[in-house]
Amino acid sequence: MDKMSQGAPQFRVDTRGPYLAVAIFIGCIIYSASCSPAKDGAFLPWTLNPTGELNDFMMYFGLYAVTIPAKELLNVILNFLGTSVLGYTRMDEDHMGDGKVKKLEVLEFHDLCYLGVNTFVEFLGMNHIAAFLLSDHVEYVGQQFCIFNGPLAFMAAFTLNDIVYYPFHAVAHRRIFYPYCHKQHHRQFVPFRGYADAANQHPLEQMYGFSIWIFSLFSVSKLTGLHAATAWLGTLLWALLNIMNHLPYDTLIHLPVLYPALPRDHNTHHRFPNTNYSTLSSFMDRAFGTYRPYQAFGQKQTPPAWTSRPEAVPSSKSFFSLCFLLFASLLAVETVQKRDLPDYHDVIVFVTSAVLLINLGLCCAACDVEIGSSSKPRKESDKKILLQQVKQKPEFEFNGKMQAEAMPVGWTKRWAANKTIHEADNKLEAHSPPAFGRKRSQTPR
Repeated sequence: MDKMSQGAPQFRVDTRGPYLAVAIFIGCIIYSASCSPAKDGAFLPWTLNPTGELNDFMMYFGLYAVTIPAKELLNVILNFLGTSVLGYTRMDEDHMGDGKVKKLEVLEFHDLCYLGVNTFVEFLGMNHIAAFLLSDHVEYVGQQFCIFNGPLAFMAAFTLNDIVYYPFHAVAHRRIFYPYCHKQHHRQFVPFRGYADAANQHPLEQMYGFSIWIFSLFSVSKLTGLHAATAWLGTLLWALLNIMNHLPYDTLIHLPVLYPALPRDHNTHHRFPNTNYSTLSSFMDRAFGTYRPYQAFGQKQTPPAWTSRPEAVPSSKSFFSLCFLLFASLLAVETVQKRDLPDYHDVIVFVTSAVLLINLGLCCAACDVEIGSSSKPRKESDKKILLQQVKQKPEFEFNGKMQAEAMPVGWTKRWAANKTIHEADNKLEAHSPPAFGRKRSQTPR
């Protein structure tokens, strides 16, 4: 072996995560083989067919095959809205002109393997959610809709989901567990693909993510009751907002919950992994001191992108939007149930919930004074101020300790021998993971 070959970096995939995934997969097969079907006549055990409604091979795998392009189509629509229709600022670009932001541009073979496995894990997870939504825990009678099983149940489900999810996510970042599970998801330092970056994670994370959401819905059904309009709408938004958290658009879309989180907060988590463990609210991060405000690439500090109201208060638009979406969901559930358009007697029960949501929205609007948005073009004077700011450094102080950003501007991470090594930009070509299907570089440049 010549000297050039000896000096070349040795790349390899950390096998601890894949080995755990295979072990879980084998364990699930063994357990499923011992389980009986959910309904008589079903050809699969309840673990794979929890509703018992998919009764033949073609129906089961045909529906699974349809979900794959459906998710990609949703991703395309969200990208089109973010770029062409709404014109949001991208968070994966250096707007200060200091160079291109480094990120996982090309998915490698093991990334594609995780994505392929997770398409089926997600299909199973959605089947289990559907089984719960079709169970007796959910109320389908339209006239039983009320404030408690409607808007209050909606906000309680998302709040509880983040409260339960927070410790799971925080523990996943502990050094003893990180290589076995969560390390795969953090190969992407700046999410921009949407669904692909969201689903590029360990199957175990997919499993407990779906389980936590089902647990949240079940708990709320026992505490306040849960109407089908609330449960179906909540599940749709839960899936949609998790995809939006991995798109690059700096949007102000959020839920009407205490300390609502924005996509920029999860973008910050990928750049600074020991911060912002929650997904749809920042309540737990603020309570445990792990919340970090967003700052754009190349800037020491990002100008306020929201409003002057307290950060604990959601926007008035979020309550007005929930009012509209809940009413539309109630109409949809009643139409499917009766197979005909419902009359006003079936939806008049929504009036009390509408009054509540509109009043909450008006209360929020009272302190909703717009002071600027990063998704709108800045004035020329604002740009000059930004250009005069001190540039962001790879190191920063957080909670009294010096920390390092996962992917500083102009740097890359070398994935070799399970070590975290930051290399300067002039060595980027030699230390970047090779693109899928290309040969690895044998000599440093």
